[in-house]
Amino acid sequence: MRTLVFIFAIVSILVAILLLWPARFDPAYWDESEPPALEGVLEPRGRLAGIEEIGRGIISSSEDIALADDGSVWASQHDGSVVRLARDRDGSWQVAERVQVSTLPALGLQWDAQGRLIVAASDGMYAVTPGSDQVETLTLTAGDRPLGFADDLDIAADGMIYFTEASWKWANDPHLRTYAYDMAENRPYGALVSLDPQTGETEILADEMYFANGVAMSADGRSVFVLETYRYRLSRYWLEGPQAGQLELVADNLPGIPDGVMGDGQGRLFIAMDTQRVPLLRFLHRNPFLTRLITKFPDDVWIRAGAPRAFVLVLDEDGNYLDSFHDPDGRFGLLANAVPDDEGNLWLGSLTADVIGRMELPAELRD
Repeated sequence: MRTLVFIFAIVSILVAILLLWPARFDPAYWDESEPPALEGVLEPRGRLAGIEEIGRGIISSSEDIALADDGSVWASQHDGSVVRLARDRDGSWQVAERVQVSTLPALGLQWDAQGRLIVAASDGMYAVTPGSDQVETLTLTAGDRPLGFADDLDIAADGMIYFTEASWKWANDPHLRTYAYDMAENRPYGALVSLDPQTGETEILADEMYFANGVAMSADGRSVFVLETYRYRLSRYWLEGPQAGQLELVADNLPGIPDGVMGDGQGRLFIAMDTQRVPLLRFLHRNPFLTRLITKFPDDVWIRAGAPRAFVLVLDEDGNYLDSFHDPDGRFGLLANAVPDDEGNLWLGSLTADVIGRMELPAELRD
């Protein structure tokens, strides 16, 4: 009996300490919906199995990739650099060029009309001139606030750059998992931002977004698509027409956790899903009090990612699902971007794996 009383006393003391210990986060409630069933075009048929691997072991990651006219491919790295992979004489891929852009992770990549590689590093937007170490800082701000988590970007035909700030509160830190801090709070700290590269002027177009992530111009250039990772949704911000300046929901309750999005110029969008929807996130979103308690523990205790079940979702610009490609054995880790080229291939960038993937698209997605 004394033993039980002692155990009860110890447990009570520990619970009291846990309740009284200051919370690091202020989670919000969200009644997250059940994800759609993975059937029909969403069925996991494992079509990413066996596709070509590029650069395995010679890069740290490939958060985003940019295809060069000479057949080489650039990849953004966690250490703030961008690297160019090219084939050597025996046909194997090697690192041919490396440019240090920032001290914080380099994320989104895109070419501008001048042949510069525009890089969204966490602390700003930069322009890299290939073949040199020249790096130009385009902006370090979004509106009047300093950037802490610039994420993805795309560029309009007139040269205007559209990029996302995933979270103004939880700045990206290579030593911390601040993306998970943003997920735990479940509050709208993200934004869609425009940047005029000629003047350096930025404007926040849409604020209060939930981890604003992937960005892609529409095929006609009249709008720009943007993903919200922790709301599992795709929206479009209208640049022209009667809805100019408005954000329109295109696809809600997506079947995975979305990261990057890229258009093929033919009205199709390719969304890289880090993984399928995670029941634990739904539990955390529905139970902010318990989330507040759980996140009092050290990061290594409560941030536990399961085995990745990444896939690519293909949909049209009206939000209709067209196809999906699943990674059955986790070779590509958490998929961060899916980039179609002009030759009917799809290139895959990974947040966590040291590799780039390339697959041939089905005929119906190459026309």
